[in-house]
Amino acid sequence: MSSSDHQNNTNTKPLSPAKLTDNPASTPHTPVASFAIKALGYARIGLGAASLLSPRFTCGLFKFPISNETATVVRLFGVRGVALGELLVMADDKTSLGGTRRELKRTLWANVGCDMVDICSLGFAVASGHIGRLPGALLAGGAAVCAGLGLLGLNGI
Repeated sequence: MSSSDHQNNTNTKPLSPAKLTDNPASTPHTPVASFAIKALGYARIGLGAASLLSPRFTCGLFKFPISNETATVVRLFGVRGVALGELLVMADDKTSLGGTRRELKRTLWANVGCDMVDICSLGFAVASGHIGRLPGALLAGGAAVCAGLGLLGLNGI
């Protein structure tokens, strides 16, 4: 390739990133999304801490009596709730150079995924007779509210 061919093939555009203001993802998320994200995070932390510290009382709120052995499992789920809530509250919602809110979106999807698995698991437990209808409905309803808050947050960012 001759030097004149090489000069004709060079790119004259600057090699700088696009302006962040031109990217719609760099705009702040809606107030509704912000509220939903923070509400979901703090609700998870609160319910997780309550499950960790007082599993019988917390399960009693959902009309779900538990044994000594089951209290340990409830505490494990409490730790999950605290961890997911803390990640959600502390997620960096600033845009990256490419204009995405990747960390916040991934954390929200993890929360929604856990809630959807919880709903399916509760449906199976009620259908197979391992949990009563009222506690199953109360627990699944709580998970559905959390999933809804997560989806609302995802929709507004």
